[in-house]
Amino acid sequence: MCTGRIDPALIAKAFRKGLDGFLIIGCYFGDCHYITGNVQAKARVDMTLRLLDHIGLNSKRLSFQQCSSGEGARFAELVNEFVQQVREIGPIGEGGDRLGKPKIFEKLEIAEAVLSGEKFRWVIGKRTPFLESGNVYGEIFTEHEFRRAMDMIIVEETEVQAILRGLRQGDKSVKSLSEELEIPSDRVFRYIMALKRKGFVEAGKITDHSPLYHLVSQEVETRGN
Repeated sequence: MCTGRIDPALIAKAFRKGLDGFLIIGCYFGDCHYITGNVQAKARVDMTLRLLDHIGLNSKRLSFQQCSSGEGARFAELVNEFVQQVREIGPIGEGGDRLGKPKIFEKLEIAEAVLSGEKFRWVIGKRTPFLESGNVYGEIFTEHEFRRAMDMIIVEETEVQAILRGLRQGDKSVKSLSEELEIPSDRVFRYIMALKRKGFVEAGKITDHSPLYHLVSQEVETRGN
């Protein structure tokens, strides 16, 4: 009923299922029946684009456009232009993306988990208050500061979800996770300790003087599936 109802996680899921392009067309700003639905949608799409670009997907595969219900010709033009753009990029994982198959689909699985996570949703929901009224300390963010904070969250949440995905495949040490995921071992250790404090992972047997960690929370094991 409104572009504001679009769940960013469904965008990542659609790409993970093989969609080559995702076009969202909503009403003009100021004309939304739900007042700010399209504004919220644009903010979510912008942040989703930053995440998808971070994992290696061509950002041109996702587009947010606007037109009114009376602009049939413009609607057709927007659709035709987007279809042509996607055709020029090529199939997902085969052209125009920084990663090929199957790696891009592994990254999209991680992206879907990030977009489904509470932290990402909470920050997106706080965008307007942070930019207009400030945080609990009254500090008002600029658009640049908010985007910089989001970029940090995207990196952290992507790496955490990559670690959880790795542990779903079996018990692993910090060293093996670091080598497999190409994340510095000190960061992997920090994430593991945070997950351990939350009760999501725990240490098991010792191999080569290093503990092997495994998932203990069913909630974590099924998140993003």
